[in-house]
Parts: sequence; C-alpha cells; structure tokens
Amino acid sequence: MSELEALEDRLGCRIPSSVRTLYGLLGSATFRWRFSPALDEQTKGRIAEEFATAVSRGNLYSAAAAIELLPLEEVLFGEENEVEYLDGAEGGDGLVFYGNSYSEEEFTAMLRPVDWVNDFFAMAFVVRPEDSEWKMILLQDYGADYESSRTVLLEDYLRFVISTLGLVNARAELFGEYRGYRSEVLRYAPDIAAARVPPMLRSLTNLS
Repeated sequence: MSELEALEDRLGCRIPSSVRTLYGLLGSATFRWRFSPALDEQTKGRIAEEFATAVSRGNLYSAAAAIELLPLEEVLFGEENEVEYLDGAEGGDGLVFYGNSYSEEEFTAMLRPVDWVNDFFAMAFVVRPEDSEWKMILLQDYGADYESSRTVLLEDYLRFVISTLGLVNARAELFGEYRGYRSEVLRYAPDIAAARVPPMLRSLTNLS
C-alpha cells in the first residue's frame, strides 16, 4: 500500500487526482520573498503608493509573498492544523455549500488548511467525499473566518499564486469576498491575475 493509499484508507474517501499529483511531486513547500529594507527612498515611495491599500503593506519588508504548503498527512490529520469551530457563521443557522446544508460545526470539520500564507491567512481544502476535486477557500482572522471567501480548485489556485508571484495581498484580493462561496468556483484567467500584480512587478510575470 502506497503512502497516498494509506492516507485514503484513514480518510475514508479517495484523494482527488490534483492533490495526488501535487503531493506525488513534493512533500511540502515553503517560499517567501520581501522587498529589501535597503532600497532607496524613491523606490520605497513607489512601493508605498502601489501597495497603498494592500492588506500586506505592513509586511512588505518581511514577507510580501509567502507560500507554506503543508505535508499532506499534516493537512488531513494534524491536530494542530484543525480549524477551531466558531459558533455564529451565517447568523448561527448553518450554511449551504454547493447544494448541501451544513451546521457550522459540520462545515468547520471539513476544513483542512493546506497553505498557511501567514498567521492571518490560510487556504484550506473543503474535504467532501462526494467531490471529485476538493474546493478551496480562504481562511482569515487567524483561521477563524471562512465566510469571506470565493472558492477555487487546486490547479487554478496554484496558477493564480504563481502568476501573482506569491503575493499575500493578491490572494486576499482574489478570494476575499464576503460569502463568495455562494458564487461559482473562480477559474484561472490571466487578466484576473494581472490586475492583482502592482505595475512595478508586472514585468516579472508573463501577464504584462
């Protein structure tokens, strides 16, 4: 029995092909970059201007971009990776997620953070056995808020992250929509990604 098959046996359902492919290539991944504090004042002024409304503007010189893909076993079964159940989502009446109704406790139990962007943001799988591909949502407020997110599939998520240079702010802008999970899954599009990359960085991508 392979490692993935053993995880499936513990989980009680099949792991989607996209997840199997990703973790067949890597065990985990960490990537960060920042703007240098030694930049001249003119450049810093341009950075401040282009990131004026960025949620990550306080971290631009420590971690402007971050990826922290956890090992799959930790994603699925790590006790420290569990999302804390918080009463009160959707007014305390549960929520409807792509055709199924769940209590807040039931929905929280399906969330498996996979990319801890930073202490405040994480992207999580919604592990539903009936889904051939797990949807992903953005967790905010140190993992406590799952209501403010669009959904995305893993392949599209990775394309967005790569195209936006891993920018923390880009993910907040792309997926941070109140009750966005009620909308269709967000599919990758170059123009959507390009709009989240500040002009000074656009020449580093193939989106300019």
